[in-house]
Amino acid sequence: MTSDDSPKAPARALRADVRRNRARLIGAARETFGRDGADASLEGVARLAGVGIGTLYRHFPTRQDLLEALLADAYGELAAKARELMLSPSPGDGLLEWLRAFVSGVTAFRGMAAAAVVSLRDDRPEAARAVREAGGALFARAQEAGDVPRDAVFIDALRLAGAIAMVTEDDPEAAERLLSLAATGLARGKAAAR
Repeated sequence: MTSDDSPKAPARALRADVRRNRARLIGAARETFGRDGADASLEGVARLAGVGIGTLYRHFPTRQDLLEALLADAYGELAAKARELMLSPSPGDGLLEWLRAFVSGVTAFRGMAAAAVVSLRDDRPEAARAVREAGGALFARAQEAGDVPRDAVFIDALRLAGAIAMVTEDDPEAAERLLSLAATGLARGKAAAR
């Protein structure tokens, strides 16, 4: 029997104390990053959670891993929003509404947008994959309706929204202006492609 043929052991449930520590770390990170940004001290996060720094690193080996845990809720909401907007009577307006929700969802604290851009280009986080798939379906629907140029690709629209989020974290009005400007560019590209 090769190692590939051996039966897989069932995944063990996390011990209650491990689950509690993880939840406390996420709560402490949400509070600390919300106040001080994504570059805040990880030692401070661990201290606020009431655990040692080693415990933090056992749960989250890198700062990006911790940020992705915080992004998971936002990603879940964004995936659900994209599925909801698939029913929008105007596919292009639905896509723009989703991109607005994306920018808003990844700017809960300073530095979160940069973490989102990294996680969305890396296929590792399951939640990020769900956002790419649901948003991609919304984008494809807008393309099929002729609201987005045929040669445009979803990952570029997502990168553009991520860049807008990064440069407007503290200025939601600027985010709206930039998204509107980007949408105007998409509409012009659509007209030129005809």
